[in-house]
Amino acid sequence: MLNTLEVKLTSRKETSEYNVQINQATLEILSLIFEFKIAASWHVARFLTQQDQSTYLYLKLRRMWQAQLLESFKIFTGSAAGMPVYYMLGKKGLKILGEKDKYSRNQIKNYPKAKTLLAWSLFKHEAQVVEMASLEAKNSSKNIVITFEGEDTSQKHELLSDKNVEALTPDYTVHYKFGEMERIVHSEFERTAKSKEAILKKIERYQKYLPMEQRSTATIRVIFQTEGMEQSFWLNLFLNKPSLLQNLRIYTTHLSLLKDYQDFLKPTYASAKTVKLSKPGRLKVDMSQRIKLF
Repeated sequence: MLNTLEVKLTSRKETSEYNVQINQATLEILSLIFEFKIAASWHVARFLTQQDQSTYLYLKLRRMWQAQLLESFKIFTGSAAGMPVYYMLGKKGLKILGEKDKYSRNQIKNYPKAKTLLAWSLFKHEAQVVEMASLEAKNSSKNIVITFEGEDTSQKHELLSDKNVEALTPDYTVHYKFGEMERIVHSEFERTAKSKEAILKKIERYQKYLPMEQRSTATIRVIFQTEGMEQSFWLNLFLNKPSLLQNLRIYTTHLSLLKDYQDFLKPTYASAKTVKLSKPGRLKVDMSQRIKLF
């Protein structure tokens, strides 16, 4: 288990500063890590090459760390031989993104501090999110172009009573392009159980703020940690807020069904059309029928 008292940013030797070329590859890596807050070398390789490893990117990340564009830290996973290195943006990396005007000043300012990212609960969540998204990225091909937006870029705000209020807050958003056709997947990851009211309020935001012109092409995908959490969600939705199913395309799944990158495009999802209520003693949901995302 991650312990913030034991995990520290990797220190650099007292040597002259390493210079790295600020080219397109450098900017893509900085942007990718900014979107998902943290990433290991295999995550970056999956996003950019659809492969699990890339010697070029491994060395590129190391050089960017040496040049102080990135910070790194190791996570103990049970043995000294298995300590993956994770990267987060350094001050110089954030400065470069700010200078390129890819992100707003507030977005750059809101990038989490190292101490915040090393807190166990946040790290665990972000590590699982980037793992899922990077796996899904391996499905990108000549026929399917897949791009991602992280949590901050995915969020949409509304001005209510002179206050900037969060409207949509997915953990990440996926854009699928099949030729001229595009499909948007707003992805929510539920790692821990929420109250019935809290999970319904999250879905209600989509009903309230998702533009009508997007509802025929956009999917709200909720990925649960366990099957039990997924079952509770559908039972809660059917019994307490069935109106949310009328004009929202809600699909759900859980982690044990997403073990490989191809699983994201297989029949691993439940929807209002496939989930059935049953009462062989007590009311429960039947999710034995699964369908594809598209």
